[in-house]
Amino acid sequence: MRPLAATVIGWVSLVVAVPAVTYMLLHHGAGTVAAGVVLCLALVVVPRPDLVLLALLGIVPLVAVVDPDGGALPLLVAAGVGLVLFRAVLTGFRPRVHLALIVALVFAVTASFLLPQATLLTDGSWSELASLLMGLGLLAASAVAPPGPRPVACLVAGSGACAAGYLLVRGEYADDRLTGLGLNPNYLGAVLALALVAAVSLARLDRSWVWLLPALPCAVAILQTRSRGAFLMVAAGLACILLVGRPLRQKVLISLTIVAAALALPGSLDAVGENLTGNRTSTELTANTEVRKQAALLAVRVALDHPVRGIGYGGFAGYAQSSSGLGININTHNDYLRLAAEAGLGTLALLVALLWLGLGRRYTTDRAILQSLGVAYSVGLLFANTLGSLVVTAPFWVSLGCLLASGQRRRTPSCPAPALTKEPGNPTARQGPAGAVVPPPGGPGVTVNG
Repeated sequence: MRPLAATVIGWVSLVVAVPAVTYMLLHHGAGTVAAGVVLCLALVVVPRPDLVLLALLGIVPLVAVVDPDGGALPLLVAAGVGLVLFRAVLTGFRPRVHLALIVALVFAVTASFLLPQATLLTDGSWSELASLLMGLGLLAASAVAPPGPRPVACLVAGSGACAAGYLLVRGEYADDRLTGLGLNPNYLGAVLALALVAAVSLARLDRSWVWLLPALPCAVAILQTRSRGAFLMVAAGLACILLVGRPLRQKVLISLTIVAAALALPGSLDAVGENLTGNRTSTELTANTEVRKQAALLAVRVALDHPVRGIGYGGFAGYAQSSSGLGININTHNDYLRLAAEAGLGTLALLVALLWLGLGRRYTTDRAILQSLGVAYSVGLLFANTLGSLVVTAPFWVSLGCLLASGQRRRTPSCPAPALTKEPGNPTARQGPAGAVVPPPGGPGVTVNG
């Protein structure tokens, strides 16, 4: 049965590969095609599929530098994810609850995109849909063949530091805010925030100051993006990792101290915020915040009016432009609200369930780093629509997949040890399963002092 399945899947993959390679050659050049071919060959040769996911983590920022506005990245990720899942099917794996949730989320988002429930002013973006679906594919592949948490964290920190150094040297700015990798400052800040959290987490848990070196360019670049969402992502991720392993009393005291400082020193916090946001005046920040609040309220109303399937994935910006209450082309700036408004409350519930299954547990030291990345990104979803960008989401999906796999293994019951009882009339002999007599310690004929 397995050889037949392998043959069928092999021919189907070959038929799909021909138009894909042709498209990449015509629109993205021979270099991208060569990279894709090398990746596919590596997937076939490398015996461990988890190494493929690590390779993809390293390739994502490189492709973003070479082809920031193209569609090569989803194609490369699709090739990697497809072959990892293909290997998992051949080797045999038991379906898990989280895999069913991922499939349901893919179906819900695709259905909302193809069958919108409202007349939209503009069509949804195919590129954003493809990036989201490929991200969910990364999540499934990481849950099936999870790489080690330490290599994932090292790759996120190292690739983020290299990208930050490249962007700082290149010095590309828009309105005095750092941009690059085909991303606006808020999206770029999210990428760098994950790298910074990974580097500081490794420094704290390894007790090695060396990891603060890659954290430094990431921190400088985040300041240059002037992204408030990135600042909050860093704060959430670092709070998560700094509280790991501490007694409950210390966790409560640290949390209460942070809350008290935020309530008692609003003026100082505002001054710090103005310094962090550079030339962005308080009037500009207030106006941006007000517009985002209006968009969020509109998204809530849309979600309540279309709770089952939403208005159609990718259609909120056009809906907001045609709305009398807002009247401008703007997205929700909150991916939770975007999923609820565009794909329905059920779709949002699926995403929240995956986040809870992955992030709502206690983990060992290594996996606590991935948990901090997941927490940081989950906070970032409150301030941006980054689910449609693979450059931003790739580290998050891989980290969440590793945590889902770890949580599933912890729930798998282990085989209990056979109960051993004493044999009547012989206090030194013990009785094993099915009445088998186990000789006393020391073997037959050996007296045990006691």
